[in-house]
Amino acid sequence: MRSNAIGSAAEPTRRRVRAATEAEKVTEAFLRDVRARAPARLPIFRSNLQGELLARLLLGPEREMSMLDLAVMLRVDLASVMREVERLARADLLTFRRTLAGRLVVRNTESPLYEPLTRLLMLTFGPAAVVAEEFGRLSSMNAVYLFGPWAARYEGTPGDQPTDVEVLVVGNVPRTIAHDAAQEAAARLGLPVHPVVRTPTQWQDDTDPFLREIRAGPLTKLHPP
Repeated sequence: MRSNAIGSAAEPTRRRVRAATEAEKVTEAFLRDVRARAPARLPIFRSNLQGELLARLLLGPEREMSMLDLAVMLRVDLASVMREVERLARADLLTFRRTLAGRLVVRNTESPLYEPLTRLLMLTFGPAAVVAEEFGRLSSMNAVYLFGPWAARYEGTPGDQPTDVEVLVVGNVPRTIAHDAAQEAAARLGLPVHPVVRTPTQWQDDTDPFLREIRAGPLTKLHPP
């Protein structure tokens, strides 16, 4: 009985030691190579590539990806992606699975840093940042919003990570131009991006049931900031 009591009392200490060890491994992996310039959005990452890569793997539905798929999505060379993935795998943020076609990488949801890191990535490299960047270039555009599930996540509403990104564009923007921007954002995010375009007059019209539904739900303004 005394042995069991001692073991139970020691278990919280063991968990704290394991968590500290995990955090030390992540810190070591992040600091091992600091030659690349840190991204302005969140300079705790060693490079913009590291932040973008983590965001693509940790945000959205869980998915396995090959190194080549990541390189194409991030528009960088394959060698750079492989080095970054291996560094993050050493920190236990990502895990590998070997297949006949090669190694596939996926997020490690068992990492104690998974949830807080996912929140940081959503705020800095997530759909809001990418959509604001791609749609913010459009001329004759008054405002851009996220609506739907992703807007809810940015407001802090808990839930699964959405599979689609819903965007409202207010301005005199041709739909073809808005869809081109959506395709660019989708390619970067690895998620479908669905734009809804309305003129300023239409946006002010309170009789449109679809727009009234958008206004009644979560709405995250991206542009102008």
